[in-house]
Amino acid sequence: MTAKRFTCSFTSLIYAMLFGLVVMTKMTTSTSASNATELPAITPPPANTFSLLQTQDDPPIEKTRKNIQVLQGVRESQLFLLMHFITASLDTKCDYCHIKNGKDPKTGEDNWIWESDENPKKLVGRRMMKMMMDINRTNFNGENAVTCYTCHRASTTPARLFPLPPRDPLPKEITALPLPSAEQILAKYIAAVGGKDAPAKFQTTVMKGTIERSLGRNGDIEVRLKQPDKYSITMTAPQSTTVLTVVGEEAWVKVGDASRKLSGFGLDFSRRAAFVFYNPIKVVAQPSQLKVLGTEKIGDHQTYVVAYAVNPEKTIKYYFDTQTGLLLRQLTLTHTPLLELPDQVEFDDYRDVDGIKLPFMIRNSNTATYDTGTRRFTEIRHNVAVDDTVFNPTAAPQ
Repeated sequence: MTAKRFTCSFTSLIYAMLFGLVVMTKMTTSTSASNATELPAITPPPANTFSLLQTQDDPPIEKTRKNIQVLQGVRESQLFLLMHFITASLDTKCDYCHIKNGKDPKTGEDNWIWESDENPKKLVGRRMMKMMMDINRTNFNGENAVTCYTCHRASTTPARLFPLPPRDPLPKEITALPLPSAEQILAKYIAAVGGKDAPAKFQTTVMKGTIERSLGRNGDIEVRLKQPDKYSITMTAPQSTTVLTVVGEEAWVKVGDASRKLSGFGLDFSRRAAFVFYNPIKVVAQPSQLKVLGTEKIGDHQTYVVAYAVNPEKTIKYYFDTQTGLLLRQLTLTHTPLLELPDQVEFDDYRDVDGIKLPFMIRNSNTATYDTGTRRFTEIRHNVAVDDTVFNPTAAPQ
């Protein structure tokens, strides 16, 4: 995927800037993301804020693109991630359904004719989408229970038979243990991290490491935090340097010499994500807002799964290690008319740094392989000198 194509999704652009995922030589605009367990203060937007901001900053694709017949209501920020979900479900690429007309002589990029129905497979795909939406509407109360992957499982031809010869299922011992409450799970998590005052123990934090991505787009990442609400996240790669600055209720993105102030959905997303991913305590919800769903195994770790319904369009699932109490995964599911778009962040390699537990490995992924990034921190220090000029969006990276 090219940088131009990637920036068609403004939400993806902000997400990428935040975690050092995109390298561009110039900025482009979007064409088309009780007291015992009291958490640090970060006020989530009202339940309807996300929808309102999407409406204002993120138009539905039927208003910006041609020949939209099934996916009315899907937002520009969701379209390419939705298409990636479909291609991954079928193990195909864009040209399985879409056609292109040569290359742009100026950029060398493919000229895609997205609105064309010339490829008959696109018509089949459209019928499949309608079928899937009808199944969910008539059988699952409109919830996106059935997706492309439900049947296709990374194949263009869904399997009709199980492998022969059949085998007897192995007996499974199921021991139903009582689940702890959300308050108990959060209390254990906060204690494991270092206590509810962990974020306030240090005036500054500096995190240095590397980021690994597809297509050889690797680089260095440095995160600088200054209490109570200043963040500077810099990713340096051979192609360019990208900086996200968050100061209080404002945020900027800078790529090379071009700087852009964020607003609306991009601003809210950046502020929330900077807090959640680079502070010791990464859960913004209070116990009364959480629901314990059960247990699930991640690798060798058994976890408690806890859900936070941010609003009707977005749910966050937290996965806490049942033994250590630490957060191992955060999965955000965003509702679209076709399916739930997943956005996952994993936390691993927790180490003690001045009395608090911090993950030295953070990996984010969604439906696009281009977006996947693994940050491995080699150094995290507290109370080191951080000049306020680094939080000036127009200042050159130090």
